[in-house]
Amino acid sequence: MTTPEALFASLVAASPASPFVTFYDEQTGERSELSAKSLANWVAKTHFLLTDELGLGVGDSALVALPAHWISVPALLGVLSAGLAVSGDASAAAAAFVAPSTTGLAAGVPDVYCIAPSSAAFGLRGDVPDGAQDYVLAVRPQPDAWASVRAPASAADECWDGLSRGEVVELARARAAELGLTAGARVLTARDWTGPADWVDTLLAPLSVGGSVVYVRNAADAAVLTRRAEQERATAVI
Repeated sequence: MTTPEALFASLVAASPASPFVTFYDEQTGERSELSAKSLANWVAKTHFLLTDELGLGVGDSALVALPAHWISVPALLGVLSAGLAVSGDASAAAAAFVAPSTTGLAAGVPDVYCIAPSSAAFGLRGDVPDGAQDYVLAVRPQPDAWASVRAPASAADECWDGLSRGEVVELARARAAELGLTAGARVLTARDWTGPADWVDTLLAPLSVGGSVVYVRNAADAAVLTRRAEQERATAVI
């Protein structure tokens, strides 16, 4: 059995220059795209923030309350690559990754990192909620060498919701089959992230087949999604 973070490592090794996350916000006109290698740099920074700066790892957990967005992907994968479990319980979390609208969910968490999707690449520009730190500013000075990342968790270690990492990968593979995802699938979705079911379907299932994802927010109607699916050559829409 393997782990979610190992699935990502395999993708980076196999197709580092290929797009992995493409993001559209139909309200603002934003389009952002990260290759597997570029995303790995962000994941590495998050990994080293948690492991080297905070001293966290296997046995610790982090709360993740973020929307479906390109900037959310390295936060989630960084938590997993550092060996932490993902918890929905703030009282059990050693760190949290939140958006401005979900900061309240992290009350009492020692280290809270806030991500503003509207200014993902630049950070919060000083408008940081009380009790939180700007995620972008916090990870910026961290090492970004993906080759230095050593994921400490095993397939038997906890991932989330009482499931081990190996069990989550098996779930992702089962969902990929149910969703009809074939090798290299390009998956377009307008689903938001509300928890593990969304992470599995819109991130880990595509990862399990060596695919890529296109997140679309604020789509006005089905015609918008159809157009984006054609433009991005999506092989599946979920």
